[in-house]
Amino acid sequence: MQQTYTRIQLLSIFIILTLIGCASHDTTSVQAYNQFAIKAAQAGLWNEAIFRWKQAVSIDPDNAATHNNLGVGYEALGKITEAVSAYQRATELDPESKYYRINYRRCRLHIRRSGTDSEETLPESSEESVGN
Repeated sequence: MQQTYTRIQLLSIFIILTLIGCASHDTTSVQAYNQFAIKAAQAGLWNEAIFRWKQAVSIDPDNAATHNNLGVGYEALGKITEAVSAYQRATELDPESKYYRINYRRCRLHIRRSGTDSEETLPESSEESVGN
């Protein structure tokens, strides 16, 4: 009976350590993808940067900074509609960040000034969600 109890304890410890390791691996992966993407963007490799930021978003969809960075990448490639969506998500996740709100507003203003403001172009949003 004592041997069975010891096995259960060891198995429980192994499972807990595995789960902790998996959780920290996800955070590390997001950080690694984000850093790699930033270096790619600095080198002008925007498609590579966007690819890496998308991978980071798939691991941690609630990471506001990654959504904002993805918006920067889209904007650099002239994909303004995608940039607005990414900036909007970053703002929703972290409404207190003035940088995310500024990026979001600037990009929406660009669309309005370019004359492509339409239901399909701009995602639905209330002014309250961007901190007015």
